[in-house]
Amino acid sequence: MKITVEDNSLQVAKNFERQVREQPQIVKTALGRTAEFLMFLIKQRTAKGQSADGNAFPKYTAEYAFLRKKAGRQTTFPDLNFSGQMLSNITQKSNPSYAIIYFANKFQNTKALGNQTKRKFFAIGQGEQQPIMNVFMKEYNKLSKIWANEKI
Repeated sequence: MKITVEDNSLQVAKNFERQVREQPQIVKTALGRTAEFLMFLIKQRTAKGQSADGNAFPKYTAEYAFLRKKAGRQTTFPDLNFSGQMLSNITQKSNPSYAIIYFANKFQNTKALGNQTKRKFFAIGQGEQQPIMNVFMKEYNKLSKIWANEKI
């Protein structure tokens, strides 16, 4: 999943492009922290059995629920957590233009793709967009103030 800063306002776009040119490390760091926040959101809502749009995940099949119960895992609702390896494998990397959230391990990526077809967990929900933008702006403003104070 790729996070980019977009806005319909031409002025905002021009200002952001200027900031990327003038303060690339600040933008990169703010995008990285925003990606970390999104990773937290994904893990938190997935643990509750909710998709990106806030709906409950479809139930596990009876066979898989039996396997989970036999292994001592909860079966009340799907949380996509059997061993914990898939969700803990989500990572991010960022540069001044964008941040990417991905699964670093090929096996965990394949597992996530299989889960994603049945349960949309690896996405940004409509209600999550504004909080994500708020985190970016908060981090960017905080880092800009630090940078400005260091230059004085």
